[in-house]
Amino acid sequence: TVSSIEKREYLKKLFPRLNDEHIANSRHTTFEQHIRFITKGKGVDIVLNSLAEDKLQASVRLLAQHGRLLEIGKFDLSQNNPLRMGIFLKNTTFHGILLDSLFENANDDWLRVHQLVEQGIQNGIVRPSQSNVFNANEIEQAFRFMSQEKHMGKVVIKVYDESLPLIRTIRKTCLELTEWLVERGARNLILCSRSGIRTGYQLKKITYLETFFEAKISISKLNITNEKECEELISQCTLPIGGIFHLAAVLQDGLFENLTTDLFDQVADIKYNGTKNLDKYTRIYSQKTLDYFVVFSSISCGRGNAGQTNYGYANSTMERICQQRQKDGLPALAIQWGAIGDVGMVIENLGSNDTIVGGTLPQRMASCLETIDYFLQQSTNIPVVLSYVLAEKSQKTSGSSTISISLIETIANILGISDASTMSSDGILADLDLDSLGSVEIKQLLGQKYSISLANSKEIQQLTIKRLKEIDSSSSVPATTAINNTETKKSSSISSFDLSQLLPKDLIVLLNEKVKSNKYHHLFLIHPIEGHVEMLKELSQLLPITVFRIQSTNDVPNTSIEDIAAYYIKKIIEIQLTRTYLIDRYSFGACIAVEIALQLPSITQLLLLDSSHSYVVTHTKQYRTKFDEPKYAEAAILSDLANLPSYDTCLLFAAEILNKTINIVVDNIILIAKRFHNKLLLAEKYILSNKIQCHTILFRVQTSSEYSETIRDDYGMSIIC
Repeated sequence: TVSSIEKREYLKKLFPRLNDEHIANSRHTTFEQHIRFITKGKGVDIVLNSLAEDKLQASVRLLAQHGRLLEIGKFDLSQNNPLRMGIFLKNTTFHGILLDSLFENANDDWLRVHQLVEQGIQNGIVRPSQSNVFNANEIEQAFRFMSQEKHMGKVVIKVYDESLPLIRTIRKTCLELTEWLVERGARNLILCSRSGIRTGYQLKKITYLETFFEAKISISKLNITNEKECEELISQCTLPIGGIFHLAAVLQDGLFENLTTDLFDQVADIKYNGTKNLDKYTRIYSQKTLDYFVVFSSISCGRGNAGQTNYGYANSTMERICQQRQKDGLPALAIQWGAIGDVGMVIENLGSNDTIVGGTLPQRMASCLETIDYFLQQSTNIPVVLSYVLAEKSQKTSGSSTISISLIETIANILGISDASTMSSDGILADLDLDSLGSVEIKQLLGQKYSISLANSKEIQQLTIKRLKEIDSSSSVPATTAINNTETKKSSSISSFDLSQLLPKDLIVLLNEKVKSNKYHHLFLIHPIEGHVEMLKELSQLLPITVFRIQSTNDVPNTSIEDIAAYYIKKIIEIQLTRTYLIDRYSFGACIAVEIALQLPSITQLLLLDSSHSYVVTHTKQYRTKFDEPKYAEAAILSDLANLPSYDTCLLFAAEILNKTINIVVDNIILIAKRFHNKLLLAEKYILSNKIQCHTILFRVQTSSEYSETIRDDYGMSIIC
């Protein structure tokens, strides 16, 4: 099964013996009927499944006698969704495939799988799938591309070609960085140290990396401060050099009046001469292959530190070399570190991770490595960067405007909006093209920074920009408040509009009053299936014409679309006696507006907002296709509803549940539901008696939907116009 025509053509090209009847649509469960027809009701012997929920159930039902289903998806497994036991009466088997489990210790299956894949590659059975390749610095773009669910094949992050990073010294900081590089794919490294391996810890760490990761780590005693030895080191590398990390440092602290030329030379030798030589010879031997040229500088260079004038000077010379390299179009990065914790010189010489040095606390090693990762992936070319931890953090109140702006700008970045100020305060996130990946990011953001728990993606989509600003700016909101408690649910769930609008009291309401246009006196907005046009209120304020909204009140007849249209015509004529009308409609209102155009020929223009007379019935047909299958309905409906005797009792049961979360009484919920259901039935039964004669304009979204196969690009309007 595939979800698009492009994927269908790709499969036919990859496997020429396939034809169209062998490929079904995975967007909905109609593939079940398609496959049953092709197999004459038998089903299939093997299903390799990654579909979820109702589509998984359909795949299970397609198993023939003695069939096997291999579940490679994770959604239903992680959600602990039920699987009906009746399927096993056909002697079928269900396998949950979790490749991660094969990597567990003492699991011989992994070797067998590895052998099969290797043999399959050699004989051509296993072929590489189509891939969408992103560079290592484009991981965010890759995730966003994948979340659109429009790609074919795999989304792949390109790992750099086998390369040979060079790292100066074998201090503990160097070993931690070495392990970090190996974990990220580096397999050939040279550690430069004139003293070589001196401790058991160094030997154990290097042996571990060589054994477990199969890395090749060499120890060189060549001195990079010496030009000849540095050239020898770089020129004799058998593999192209991918990166250089220069960590070495010598400390000879003292007050300025006590510092001598020799003390300056000792500190500057490894910093300045070492960096200068590495720069010189990598330009000669590795200019085309070098991706990273990283030196460790110090905050004492950028901010100054009493007693470390020589150390600040030495680091400054490295930074100037990095700046020149970037001007020449070469990679270079100097990181001004504060005190480094866990394994740094501060821990070795001064104490613990709580030692305050120059107003800063030691930055833990894990944080340093994360910071390096961030700096190496930055899109802007900044040669000198800074990272440190203040000993005394300034406490900002929750009402700080800086925090509020930060939250909104962060969410705007997640949504791909460059200017956060363009987001309407009353708009909900669902209207801003929030995808599933963005929902996860926002959920984590609110949970980690504000201790706000959100139950599911629907709650996130209903959040308004105004509500997000309140979360930041209101000091009265406790940090432990959960958005999914009952009271907050009531406010967030109705943030887009007032639910009382579902029971409007006035049939025709003036939305705005503007100067009459040359052609038309008024614009009449026909309500969608909800019975009101509150969602179009903001749009109406921008129109240069007087706008009325027509709402579905209790007085409106519910017998047919024709009767509703006749009733509205009567009311429209009372408002506008002239016979030049401009009618706008959206969603369900399209059926009514088309019928009004038939009954009132003097209408001169219809405006269609992403809808048509057949739009509603197209949606309902899709749902009828799903629920007409008895087994599907039985699996999908909750047991409490399934045991209720009638439609009315089911409706009452659902209304009582809704009453606990919204401020509408049970009787009104039932009334709203019945009216909603009745409108769907009326739209399904509606058949046009003739073509409409007025000028018609359709405004529709550019992107296709899951209904694009059953409704044409013009939403079927060419048939009736």
